[in-house]
Amino acid sequence: MGSQHDALYRAICAEPDEDTPRLAFADLVEEEGDAPRAAFIRAQVALARVAEYDPLAVATRQHNPDAFHGWAMAHTLPPVPGGYGWHKFAFRRGLPWMAGVSSLAAFVAGGESVFDAAPVQALSVDPRDRPDLSALAAWPHLARVRRLEFTHGWFGADAVAQLGDSPHAANLVELALEHDGVTAAGLEALAESAVFPRLEALELRSNAVPPALIVDALAAARRPGALGRLSLADNSLAEADAGHLFALPVVHGLRALDLSDNKRLGVAGAQALAGSGALRGLRVLRVAKTLPGVPGVEALAGAGGIGSLRVLDLSENRLGPVAVKLVAESGAARGLKVLNLAHNPVGDLGAAAIANARAFSGLLELDLGSAEVGDRGAVALAESPHLGNLLRLNLVGSQGPRLGRAARDALVERFGRRVSV
Repeated sequence: MGSQHDALYRAICAEPDEDTPRLAFADLVEEEGDAPRAAFIRAQVALARVAEYDPLAVATRQHNPDAFHGWAMAHTLPPVPGGYGWHKFAFRRGLPWMAGVSSLAAFVAGGESVFDAAPVQALSVDPRDRPDLSALAAWPHLARVRRLEFTHGWFGADAVAQLGDSPHAANLVELALEHDGVTAAGLEALAESAVFPRLEALELRSNAVPPALIVDALAAARRPGALGRLSLADNSLAEADAGHLFALPVVHGLRALDLSDNKRLGVAGAQALAGSGALRGLRVLRVAKTLPGVPGVEALAGAGGIGSLRVLDLSENRLGPVAVKLVAESGAARGLKVLNLAHNPVGDLGAAAIANARAFSGLLELDLGSAEVGDRGAVALAESPHLGNLLRLNLVGSQGPRLGRAARDALVERFGRRVSV
């Protein structure tokens, strides 16, 4: 049994993109008596095949959220050779996927053993290391890496160009340069590099680069390439940057855009987004903590492009019943599967508007956590003729009136384990 176990694990490490050996490994560990690990592998393989707004993903967030992260599987992490660790580990498709590199120099010198220890395809580099990207760019085993994460690197143009034009970076499709991970010149070099058109995901969260320079740097990418997911969260983007940003080719053709925690975007930023072509084809839009106000929400709800959205995150925006009603009554909202209005003063009137909205008949997930929903709003949700498809309803943490027994009973009777109160 041990030799079969090891052989299957080696097969997974050799072909990390294949699901068949992973599912065979799940069968084997179940036979060996580890049913929870087998179930975790199968769940993650299944989740990797669907979008975050798929019914499977929504139901899993409600009933088994650890399936996404695998904290309960930490005991299955293999021993750590020198040069890397699991201090920031992540599971994908049931097995360890990301290694945390404490010393890039030591890792490049002999860290290829990580690919035998686990099916690793991602590296998160310790920001205190002051890593040398030229050494990484020249490392042949970089060809096995699909995602790189750097924070506090302040990489300039030369360093980023070496990495971006490395012949070994052909399989790199996800890049995160966060928390002052890159300079404006470095970001422009990335946009002009050979790797940029191949990137499927780019995360530029919380950089100290002036927002106008971030937009100018992204403008260096003349073609959007393969980019489907872009995060510009927490970059102090303001309404003055919005028109230029949303006109960029790199923003058009995205499937997911995260603009969260850019409070200075405000009303004008939301209106600029609504009036641009950036919404067309977008499936996921996160605009939490951007303060669009009622006019901004009205512009978004009235934009034809919002009809393609499946996920809309409007949390923490100080939005009351009027803004909620605008979304609820928008015909463009019919395609929404996931709606997040948490930490807004939605109140009973807003909850009633949601309950009465025919456009929300396809909604699978509704987050009204800390949204000041009281008994009347809760009962309206429970009695709604349009929310029968909900798989996840969150009402935890209301800052308004505490829900009474009758309202709670009505919610549980209607939604059962699909509601959290």
